[in-house]
Amino acid sequence: RFAAVDWARGPNGCPIFAQVAAWFECSMHDVIEAGDHAMMVGRVTAFESSGLNGLGYARGGYFAPSVAARANSSAAGGEIGAVAVLERHGALLGDENLSLPRYRAGGGDPAKTLASQLERLGLSVHDWFSLLDL
Repeated sequence: RFAAVDWARGPNGCPIFAQVAAWFECSMHDVIEAGDHAMMVGRVTAFESSGLNGLGYARGGYFAPSVAARANSSAAGGEIGAVAVLERHGALLGDENLSLPRYRAGGGDPAKTLASQLERLGLSVHDWFSLLDL
């Protein structure tokens, strides 16, 4: 399936594409029935960030995190939120509810809002790799 793409097996055997901003490997945690849909919830078992800029998607368009103003303007029609996946010493940080830190950005810059909220928790943000519409 990936014959034309440069990839390698990840720590848990999943295909990991070369030269990506970040990758995750997940195991199945839960399946939640939601009407005519089923939501699969994965538990992140491995993660790596390359330091490259990632790509975000908001309101039908892609953007680079360095162009946060574009993300703000593309999301002007709705509420903007910020969420974080946190890593420390090569391990992902989570809580007992398996939820991600999430904040309402209001009309402000979601990256700055998230950084400010995390700093209040005593955490610093030094690598952004993706912003997306949730």
